[in-house]
Amino acid sequence: MLDTLFELLNKYYVEVPIIQRDYVQGRQDIHTKMVSDNLLCDMKSAILGETPPLDLNFVYGKADADKFIPIDGQQRLTTLFLLHLYAFRNDETKTELLRKFTYKTRTSSRNFFEKLTVNRETVFSSEMVPSKEIEDSEWFVLSWKYDPTIESVLIILDKIKSSFKDITNLDQCLTNPEFEPIIFKFLDMNNLGMEDSLYIKLNARGKPLSVLENFKARLIGCLQKMNSSFISDFELKFDGAWTDLFWKKSCEDFDRTFLAFFGILFMNNGLFDRENDWTNQIDYNKIEEQLFETAFYTLNFICKNNEEVAQLIFSALTVKPTYKDRVLFHAVTTYMYNAKGVDDGSGSLKQWLRITKNLIINTQIDTVELYRKSIEAINSLSNHWRDLLSHMLKNEPVAVFSREQIEEERIKVELILQEKDFAEAIYKAEQHPYFSGQIRSALYLAREENNRYNQKLFNQYWDKISALFENTKPKHGDFLRRALLTYGDYTLTVGAYKTLCVDDPNESSSTPSLKRLFSNHGDIIKNFLHTLNSKDDIKEQLENIIHKATLPKNDWRYCFVNFPGLFKWMSSSHLRLRQIDDELLIVPNKSSNGYSYEVFTAALHEALKQNGISAILQSDLGTWSDRYLTLKGCKIKYRMGKFIFEDEDGKTIYETKTDDPIAEAVQYFQRP
Repeated sequence: MLDTLFELLNKYYVEVPIIQRDYVQGRQDIHTKMVSDNLLCDMKSAILGETPPLDLNFVYGKADADKFIPIDGQQRLTTLFLLHLYAFRNDETKTELLRKFTYKTRTSSRNFFEKLTVNRETVFSSEMVPSKEIEDSEWFVLSWKYDPTIESVLIILDKIKSSFKDITNLDQCLTNPEFEPIIFKFLDMNNLGMEDSLYIKLNARGKPLSVLENFKARLIGCLQKMNSSFISDFELKFDGAWTDLFWKKSCEDFDRTFLAFFGILFMNNGLFDRENDWTNQIDYNKIEEQLFETAFYTLNFICKNNEEVAQLIFSALTVKPTYKDRVLFHAVTTYMYNAKGVDDGSGSLKQWLRITKNLIINTQIDTVELYRKSIEAINSLSNHWRDLLSHMLKNEPVAVFSREQIEEERIKVELILQEKDFAEAIYKAEQHPYFSGQIRSALYLAREENNRYNQKLFNQYWDKISALFENTKPKHGDFLRRALLTYGDYTLTVGAYKTLCVDDPNESSSTPSLKRLFSNHGDIIKNFLHTLNSKDDIKEQLENIIHKATLPKNDWRYCFVNFPGLFKWMSSSHLRLRQIDDELLIVPNKSSNGYSYEVFTAALHEALKQNGISAILQSDLGTWSDRYLTLKGCKIKYRMGKFIFEDEDGKTIYETKTDDPIAEAVQYFQRP
């Protein structure tokens, strides 16, 4: 059956469904430009009678009462519709008929077509090109520029006006009953099934829907089945304010980031386990209305420019979010659901974010099991979203989270509720990027004998600690470690090893950090901090401590304090040592199963190098291998506090005798 556009619109409302892709004929790639330019050229030739009527071929679709849903032919129909908008721009009698053509793919597309139809006369009578006139119009919403359908329409409208402006009777040509210049074969395929299956069968030649578009269609369909009261608002926000939000935050990775928001939300709520291809493995029938509300309230809140909340959400939407990122995301969305996306000014949001961030960031969450338990812990705490501050005073167990951090939070709550000035000092200290809310390094040092906390002492200690660290490391590198070693063996245990404590403050690390060392607030840290003055140059003070140190020269700490090159012999991710019998080994990587070096032998190598003497440090693979220096035909080993020199036959030719074995060994090789 042959039809024209107006014949179709006289019978049906034409509604491009959600499952369809966007209008693409305005895209600027070479192939699409060629297709759209050729189509407009063919249309013009047919209208002018230069060629026979243009047959646009079959337009398949599903007709239901007075509505027609095109499944194949959407692109051609849309271009033909835009041509009619231009042709009948001055004919108000055609307005209602033209309003029967609309898009359901996005709320923004639907609203745009409505406004364009009503305002077409102004658009096309302007001296500006249609796209410019539209974008400058009061009725045009800025976010519509990010709708790919609208973007394509604007380009095609410019082309239509440019191509057809010299045809004065264009409207009459299109509706001439004796010579219909543009026709198509309309076919109702209602008997072949629903429109999404038809789309798969019949639209294979077009570009498939994007993953985001498919997801949105199924998500909105799921919400419609619930008869939710806020479905219209949800869809409107999805295509409007939320699209603007994700475009501004990640325009180059828009689709993936938008999808990731729902992916993290659904994963946190147990709707799927594997991240790959999650949109196909999820059971959409299991999405409860609560999750729609959670997304609705969270995204609406972020659109109000709350930067802290936005940062926590978008940190979880990176390509490879950590478990902690996901749990922080859950903490935010859980609060938003309970608070209905409203910050009532009571301070509950501030305290919820502060406490949950402190607990999550300062807890080891690096396995699926710990991740799931952390989600459950947040769900448990959510019963107290309005009064978490006072709830923390109770000694109720909070599973998974670090016991030390929980205790720190309870102490801070007491101080916050008791003293306003102390509360402000705590809030300020928690902002330090290296410690991420873990401030007990100064808090416990400020505790007096009566178990009261001295704010003045807290401020003094925290000023010193914060002056030592920047975002991810100590400000003056190994100067801090060397200065600490002058006060004692501060190392922390890691299984069979001990570590000089790595820079990385991430508590998921397999090796303790300097952050953890300071948070343990031992005597070495206390004595060290006591000597510092936060108002003076910190690096100069560290150098002065190192310079004045009087360590025994047969103490392993002396080696690291006086030969800082030894730190470079170890992986910065581990900084490990291991005691094997009477040897202390420098472990270059994580395990001593590889190559390892005895501390004093390595220090002697550094000392010889400083004196212009080149030696070779030898080591075999394995923890219990032989380790020694070779120089001038000698093999030098360190045993029981002294260096032993052997000749090529293994005969001892010299042993150091003083309490300064390194200097004595160097002198041996400096003699004539």
